[in-house]
Amino acid sequence: MRILHLVPGLSNPANGIAVAAKLIAAEQGADLADCRQVKDCTISQYDEVWVHSMWTPQVWTACRRVLKAKVRLVRMTHGCLDPLRVAYHGWKKRLVAPLERRLFAKCDRVVVTGSWETRWCRDWGVTGAFESVDLKRYFKLPVETVTWTRPQDRPLHLLYLGRPHPLKGLDVLNAVIAQSNNQTIDFRSVCDAFGDEKEKVWAWADILVLPTLSENFGLVVAEALERGKRVITTDGAPAWEDQPGVVYLKGYRDGTDERRVELLRRAIESEKGKWGRNEG
Repeated sequence: MRILHLVPGLSNPANGIAVAAKLIAAEQGADLADCRQVKDCTISQYDEVWVHSMWTPQVWTACRRVLKAKVRLVRMTHGCLDPLRVAYHGWKKRLVAPLERRLFAKCDRVVVTGSWETRWCRDWGVTGAFESVDLKRYFKLPVETVTWTRPQDRPLHLLYLGRPHPLKGLDVLNAVIAQSNNQTIDFRSVCDAFGDEKEKVWAWADILVLPTLSENFGLVVAEALERGKRVITTDGAPAWEDQPGVVYLKGYRDGTDERRVELLRRAIESEKGKWGRNEG
């Protein structure tokens, strides 16, 4: 069976949706193309086309082209129907929601990354068949907690790596860092780092902090764990609950700003006394 994946912003190395699509497509032996670059005649050559993401004209156009070609349409939302994301710039999404619902009604199935995403989709009104893809299988993750030792000759290195989007919680982390003793903590926030530069950032870091409110998967968490880094994240990233090597903050997503700051501050203070560079 010939499969094509259509992804908005496919060439952007910082696009987590594109990274996930590439992993799935490689496993399937499928082809990849940017939503803006595909032609109708190309789509008709495939048995099935996956369209990734939501809420943009290029995604709607891609879905329409697949349906026009009478090829099976598969949608992968990548967490776009998380209620917090739907509420973000919600008036725009309410305007186009009828169009999105019509396109979902005509697709063959919806691919999700966990039970939480199935719930978000159903609560929003998506019906029909769902298929689950566990993105963790594409990474070499620790199967048990590694013994770490705190470096005694320098501050603990905390890293935030990702976009400074309001739902990522960087404002909460900055508030915690402002309250911290900078003689025991060294913090870096990195938005764009690729290739060798990114590896230097990872080599510097002891702990990745992702204080997110909404994360469909959290590829940066997988990247950190593969490199032997400790991770602090929240129940805004449900894929990482009970994952060895991850400090998972429950009650964060639905808490007040003050509650979030306090939960994150406690986690960092606790880790500061116990963890650091992985010596194993």
